[in-house]
Amino acid sequence: MFKIIRTIGAATRSIQTVSNETFKPLGLNNNLFIYLIRTVEQPGMFLGELADSLQIDRTTSFRTVQKLVKLGYLELKNDQQNLKIKRVFPTTKAKELYPQLHDYEQQSADVLLKNLSTTERNQLAKLLDKLNI
Repeated sequence: MFKIIRTIGAATRSIQTVSNETFKPLGLNNNLFIYLIRTVEQPGMFLGELADSLQIDRTTSFRTVQKLVKLGYLELKNDQQNLKIKRVFPTTKAKELYPQLHDYEQQSADVLLKNLSTTERNQLAKLLDKLNI
């Protein structure tokens, strides 16, 4: 059983290492690019929703969003009904970078899953959905 967890961990670290090097010149190392992908795909999430979607604690997520705001990738806006809630939106800079980020994510998936048939990929997706994460 440990082999499964170790294999998932190794795949994750491998992808993270390459992505951190790839996006470091843009200030998006340490997996910051993932925040942009989620925010472009689901603009207007409140900070807690973004943290939950990334499965990252809210304090870390808030600090990361603040950094991305300073870098000009994200902006925070008050919710219209509840001023205590901040919603996260991508800037034009993030939207323009999104195709490159999406392509990178697709290429990483293609490399990782290249030895699996379509049926095996579907099976893997179903099994991973069952994990208690």
